[in-house]
Amino acid sequence: MKHLFLLLFSFPLIIQAQTKAYQIKRAETKPTTDGKITAKEWAMHNLAGEFISYYPISGATMPKGFKTEWKATYDNQSIYFAVSMYDPRADSIMSQLCKRDRIEGSNNDHIIIRINPYQDGQTDFGFKLSPLGVQEDVKFTTNREDSNWDMVWKSATHRDDKGWYAEFEIPYSALRFPKSEVQDWSVNIVRHIRRYRASYAWNPIDITNENISSQAGTIKGFKSIEPPLRLSFLPYISSYATNYDGETEYSLNGGMDVKYGINESFTLDMTLIPDFGQVGFDNQVLNLSPFEVQYDEKRPFFTEGTELFDKGYLFYSRRISDNLLNATKVTGRTKNNLGVGILNALTNETENDPLSNYNIVVLDQSFANNSYLTFTNTNVQRKGGEKANVTGLLSVFRNKSNTYQFFGNYRYSHVKGSEDTEQGFASYMNISKVAGKLQFGLANNIESDTYNPNDMGFLYNNNEFNTSADISYRITESTKRLVDFKCNASISYEQLYKPRLFSELSYELRQVSTFRNFLTWGVSSRGELTEGNDYFESRTSIDDVFKRSRKYTARMFFSSDYRKKLALDISFGGGQAPLYDEHTLFFRMSPRVRFSEKLFMYYVFSTSMTDNETGYITSDNNNSIFSTRKKQFFTNVLKAEYVLNTKMSFDFKFRHHWEQVRNYSFHTLDHYGYLQDSDYVGENNVNFNAWNIDLNFNYWFAPASEISIVWKNSILTSGSRIESYYKDNLEALLNNPQENSLSLRLRFFLDYQYLKKSDSSQRYM
Repeated sequence: MKHLFLLLFSFPLIIQAQTKAYQIKRAETKPTTDGKITAKEWAMHNLAGEFISYYPISGATMPKGFKTEWKATYDNQSIYFAVSMYDPRADSIMSQLCKRDRIEGSNNDHIIIRINPYQDGQTDFGFKLSPLGVQEDVKFTTNREDSNWDMVWKSATHRDDKGWYAEFEIPYSALRFPKSEVQDWSVNIVRHIRRYRASYAWNPIDITNENISSQAGTIKGFKSIEPPLRLSFLPYISSYATNYDGETEYSLNGGMDVKYGINESFTLDMTLIPDFGQVGFDNQVLNLSPFEVQYDEKRPFFTEGTELFDKGYLFYSRRISDNLLNATKVTGRTKNNLGVGILNALTNETENDPLSNYNIVVLDQSFANNSYLTFTNTNVQRKGGEKANVTGLLSVFRNKSNTYQFFGNYRYSHVKGSEDTEQGFASYMNISKVAGKLQFGLANNIESDTYNPNDMGFLYNNNEFNTSADISYRITESTKRLVDFKCNASISYEQLYKPRLFSELSYELRQVSTFRNFLTWGVSSRGELTEGNDYFESRTSIDDVFKRSRKYTARMFFSSDYRKKLALDISFGGGQAPLYDEHTLFFRMSPRVRFSEKLFMYYVFSTSMTDNETGYITSDNNNSIFSTRKKQFFTNVLKAEYVLNTKMSFDFKFRHHWEQVRNYSFHTLDHYGYLQDSDYVGENNVNFNAWNIDLNFNYWFAPASEISIVWKNSILTSGSRIESYYKDNLEALLNNPQENSLSLRLRFFLDYQYLKKSDSSQRYM
C-alpha cells in the first residue's frame, strides 16, 4: 500500500511546454542484445531518467523505488536502447504471455520506445516489450494506433530482484528517416506499471492534448547514417481442404508479398496472388435497415500502413473483393513533411463482378502546430466502361498551443454508369477546443442527394444537412475517490439536403468514472426529442416519409479491474418510444479469466428484446409494407488464447448469433407517415443464425516467418420458422449443412540485408 500511495499521490507538478534532449554517441562496439545491460558495453553512453506520470494523475514524479533509466547508441545499421526499470517488489511485476502485437490488451507491465525521425508530430514508430519478451510494433498517428504494422527487430529482457531490464536493437530498415549528414529525431519512452495502472513518460505528456507525438523529446547527434536498402520478400504456400454438405474440395495456392524501400522516405508494398483464406470471420447480423452493414477489414495487406489512405475518409478497403489478382501501395513522407500514398488493386472477373481496377492517391502536407492539408482521390474503373471518381480535400489547422482546431473536409463524386452520369458533393466543418479539461465543438455536415463515394468508400446514406454541438469535461488528476472522470454531451439537428426538410432532433449524454479500486462505471443516454421523419425506411422515395416516434434509451455499465485473474463487464438498459408503445430491454455480460500467464479466456453473452418495434418488412405491388413486430437476439461468444512461448500459440473463437423477427400486424403509410392498417396477407417472420468457429495454431519459427494451421466451421441460415427455445433452435441449426475448412500456410521472411551476409550471427533470429 505504501508504494501505491506514492504512485497515486506524489505531488503533482505543473507540466509546462518542454522538450527534453538526449545527446547520443556512436557505439565503439555493437551492444549485445541479451537484456542484461552490461556496464562494459554501455559505460560511455549518457544516462537519462526523471520520468513523469501522465496517468492516473498528471505531472507526478516517479517514486524513487520505481526509478527508470535509459541509454541509447547507434552504429551504421541500427539504433540501440537499454532501459532499466526498477521495482521495490520485483516479484509483483505483472507479466502474461500473449501473442505478438497483443501487449496492450494483456495484463503486462511494458515499455514503449516511440521514434519519429522526421519530427513532424504526425507519425511515431513504436516498439513495445513486455517483461517476458513479447514484442509489439505499432505505428502511431494522431487519430489511430496501427498494430498491424510489422517490422523485424531484435530485443531481449531480463529480470532480477531489483526489477526488469530491456534492450532493443532496431535496424534502420524498420524506420524511415531523411538522408542528412547530421540529424535529430523525436523520441519518447513510456513505462506502464500494470499493477498500479500507472503510466510514466520521459518527456512529459498531457493526455488532454490528443497529439501525443508532438509531446516527444529529442535525441540529438546522429552523424553519417545512411538509410539502408530496404528489400524483403514474403513468399507463401498454402493448402486447403474444404467440406460442405458431404463434398470435399482441395486447393493449393502460392504467392508473395514484396516490400521495397524506393528511397529513404518511400516504401513500395506489393502482394501477388494473395490468399486471405485464413482471415477471421465477420460478426454477421440480421440487417433490417435500408443501409448496408460495415465490417472491419482483417486482410493484412489492407490493414498495415494504410493510415494515409484512411485520412480522407474515402477509403473502405472491403470494396476490393477477395478475388484479387494483385495490389500495390507506395507510402512515405519527404523531408519537407509531404506524405504521399498510392494504392492500386486489380480484381479478377467473376460471374457477378467485372474485371475492376481500384486506385487511390493521397497527398498530405504537414505544417506548423501539427496542422495539415490532405488531398485524396479514389478512382474505380470496371470492364464495360463504368467509372467512379471521388476527390476530397481535408484541412486541419491548430493554434500554436494545439488547443483549438479547425477541421474542414470537402468531397466531390463523379460516377459514370452504363446509362447515366451523376455528380455530387459533401462537406464537413468543425471548430473545436481539443485540449484541456473542458473541450467543446460546433460542426456541420452536408451530403448532397447525388453524392456517392461507395464504389471505393463507405456512406450509409446521402442527402443530409446536419448541425451538431458537443461539450466534454475531464478530470485528469486523482481525487479522493476517483482516478479518472469524463462526461460529454452533444445535440444534433438533422435535415434533408434537398428538399430542406426536418429529419431529427437528438441528444447524447455519456459519463464514465474510474474509481480508486479501478472499477469503471458509466452511464449513457440517447434520445430523439421530437417525432422525426425518416425518408429512407420505405425504400421508395422521400415522398413516402415514415414518422418516427420520440424515443429515449439509457444504458449503464460496470467494468471491474482487469488486473485481477477474474474480471467482469456488465451493461444493461432499455428504451421507450411512445408513439406505438415500443419498449426495449438489453443486457450484456462478459467475464474474463486469466488462468495462468499462458492461458486466457473470455465469454460474452448479449441479448436485446424490442416489443412493438415498427419498420419496413417487404414490398407488395410496389407498396411498402411495414410491420409491428417483436425483435430479439441472443449472442454467445467464447474466445480463448493459450500461448506456449513468444513464438508459439493457439487461439480459439466461437460465435453464435441468433436473431428473430416475429410480426404482429402489417401496415402501410398514410399521407403524414403514420402507420395505417393494411390488407396484406403474409407472415414474413425471420429466424436468423450465424454460427462460426475459428481454431488457429501459429508458430513463428523465425522473425516474420510463420507456420499457421486454421480450422473453420460455419453455418449461416435465415428462415421463417420461429423457434421459441434456444435448445430447439440449436438442434435445428446443426441439422443444416456445415462448411468445414482446414488450411495450412507456410510463410517465409527473406531480407536482402541479411541474405547477403555470410555471418549467420548477424541475422535476426
